[in-house]
Amino acid sequence: MLSLQPITLADLLLSRLLFAGVQGMTTSTLKQSLKAVAGSELSNAAYTEQMNHALAALAERNYVRQIRRARYQMTDDGQQNICNQLGVKAVPTRLRWHTFKNADLVAHALRLPALANDTRQQIANADGLRAAILKHYYELPVDNFVTLTEARNALLWQQLCDPKTATHLQERLPTLRRQTFNQGTVMSALLNDLLQASKPLPWEKALPQLIAKITNAKRTAPDELRNAILRQALVTPATATNKDTSTPPVNGTNPGAEPRPVVLSDSEFARITKEAATATEGGRLGDYKVFISRVWETMQQQHPDLQLSLAEFKQRLIAANQQRLLTLSRADMAYALDPEDV
Repeated sequence: MLSLQPITLADLLLSRLLFAGVQGMTTSTLKQSLKAVAGSELSNAAYTEQMNHALAALAERNYVRQIRRARYQMTDDGQQNICNQLGVKAVPTRLRWHTFKNADLVAHALRLPALANDTRQQIANADGLRAAILKHYYELPVDNFVTLTEARNALLWQQLCDPKTATHLQERLPTLRRQTFNQGTVMSALLNDLLQASKPLPWEKALPQLIAKITNAKRTAPDELRNAILRQALVTPATATNKDTSTPPVNGTNPGAEPRPVVLSDSEFARITKEAATATEGGRLGDYKVFISRVWETMQQQHPDLQLSLAEFKQRLIAANQQRLLTLSRADMAYALDPEDV
């Protein structure tokens, strides 16, 4: 799971309205423009409710103004606020929303410095994006803006020098010995050790699959990688609730307050996930495989205090899989099901 700079729905709305001009933009157009990031896993009613709530909050703070029914316009305060959030003085006049979303917002989520023309072009490029993802996730000792080849090479050296790698490859030695020993097979062995797919892939295919995996993307296409990063970065601020302070807490808790979700370590999360998988009856593939959504439903019943959404559950699974605390099969990895990629 990527460690990203949080982005709120309000940030996305202000970012989109930066490019709407004096005529503003309708709520329906805003919804459609941000749906791939903010509304892909919500019902239309829930997405509309979140959008309306965020717009009302922005209007209350004078960051947007409603100029006609269901049409909003950015204010000077709103423009200054989003520029401050992104760490820029102003948005270049020739910049368009599509490039801003694909480059500037993604770079902000990846905690990269504010973009100039050359670095913006690099992040907007598919390979530049993939290089930035690898650098960020694996904390590679390279500059912020490098080529994919440079990032890939840094990753391979890092993996080769990891003592755990030798142990993992030793287990696969009988299979590896049947292959020709050359640069390509070594690269494939190292990348597949990171990917942990059920069937080893050539390094040219393993690398984009690995990048899709660490972003939790459904496909390896650049647009899906960008949307997956922004979806992970998106956070929903807790809705403020009125608290009655006249009633003292009972046993150290406020009887009217929502219970706080339990926070588990990755190892503890993996343990109870395996228990839930064993207890899950439906959605099984043989004795040892079961669909994620069915395990999540079982977890909801066994541990309601965790308060994990399906998307959050999947992110925790990816993190646990990366540490080899549990194993995700090929059916669990939607990005690996694209016939053009495998």
